[in-house]
Amino acid sequence: MSLYEFGPFQLDATRLLLLDRGAPLPIGPKVVETLLALIEHPGEIFPKGELLARIWPDGYVDEANLAQNIYVLRKLLRRRWNVEAIETIPRRGYRFTAPVARREELSRSEPRRVPAVRPFVVRRGLVLAAALALAMVGGSALTSGSPSRPIAGSSIAAQDTRLYEIGRYYWNLRTRDGIAKSVAYFSRVVTNDPRDSRGYAGLASANAIMADYGYGPSQRIEIARARGYARKSLALDPNNGEAYAVLGLISTRTMKVAAPQIARALSDLRRAIALDPANGTAHQWYGMALLEQGRVADAYGELTIAAQLDPLSVATTAWLGTTAYLERHYRDAIAYANETLDLSPQRSDAYETLGLAYEALGDDARAEATFRRLQHLCTRCAGEAAALLAPLYARSNRMVDARAELRLARAEAQLVAPEDLVVAFEAVGDHGTAMTWLRRWRGDSTYAAEIANDPRFAGLRRSTKSGA
Repeated sequence: MSLYEFGPFQLDATRLLLLDRGAPLPIGPKVVETLLALIEHPGEIFPKGELLARIWPDGYVDEANLAQNIYVLRKLLRRRWNVEAIETIPRRGYRFTAPVARREELSRSEPRRVPAVRPFVVRRGLVLAAALALAMVGGSALTSGSPSRPIAGSSIAAQDTRLYEIGRYYWNLRTRDGIAKSVAYFSRVVTNDPRDSRGYAGLASANAIMADYGYGPSQRIEIARARGYARKSLALDPNNGEAYAVLGLISTRTMKVAAPQIARALSDLRRAIALDPANGTAHQWYGMALLEQGRVADAYGELTIAAQLDPLSVATTAWLGTTAYLERHYRDAIAYANETLDLSPQRSDAYETLGLAYEALGDDARAEATFRRLQHLCTRCAGEAAALLAPLYARSNRMVDARAELRLARAEAQLVAPEDLVVAFEAVGDHGTAMTWLRRWRGDSTYAAEIANDPRFAGLRRSTKSGA
């Protein structure tokens, strides 16, 4: 087999594995193929058209997919190696500029497993068989037999490590198809070894995201499955930090205001971090939980750690942008929102953060342009964008435009964040309706953090304190 070496990295061309000092980095195969094409001919320009034809030979793929792969590779390499190794040749293609050594016929021993960056890449792929995913998500793995585990270092254990890491890669996409694929990979881990706690923890994470993002038929069912898989994982390995993180997340999604539930959720998330301090997702979920308690500064600290540990996680970067805005670090919020959109151009919450940060800095022109992009992003985004545009227009005395946007937002109210309707109605002088929406909003998890920190509510805080 061929092994290419550059800086601290090795690329196994046969297995399409990128390794950092022998540790595998679970990036997608198309991303590795992109890197392989470049390092096979270092110093030479690889035209974009030839790259697209090589990496996606079965059909047309937009050039943005290739640019996305290059972006992910640059960010990953830069974080672990202080070299700008990939050069863009305008209107032509890309070139790998660093020295590369090639070795042949090396041992095919499996790489060791260490905590690794889990990147977020938006790309197309084949949908895995739904039957396997549904069977395993349905809970059959919870009652399967428990043969002895393969010995450490065996080929089966190494194969399961690879399957688990690929499942984590797809899980970190946080898309509907990505989660479905992750379920299939985690299910294969459980099938190969029903006593491998990682497989169950992975299934717990997948079901938790299905519940949180509304990907499944019933949030109640997905939460129950996530809890069951997490408990099965902990029964096999009481020190599985991922399982504790899932329990903490689903507690924050099901709790209301009961102090014992809140304390348990935070305790599970802290335990997850103590067991695996390098788990960026656990830090992210803990930061989200702190934000929901109104502890914005603490949340910002945790999310900053999460982003350092998992710099290619789009969910972490998006939440960090939101929290930076609430911390009134508006330029940082803009930077994080733009990073999020680099990785996921369809991420609507990043557009909202970006526009609000521009608005807070007094750059109404960019704020309006950003909200307009959000309005055209998807049919479900039109009402939300209208609610954001209405106060912007009202402040500049464009009241006709403001009221027109508010009518659109009101017609789509079920798809609009209540806090944005509060601001919009207040901006056009309808204080009574604004207070009605404020009372509806009070039950939401982010109320305390936003009402205290969002600059848009400066004029309403006196009203909330007086109980209006």
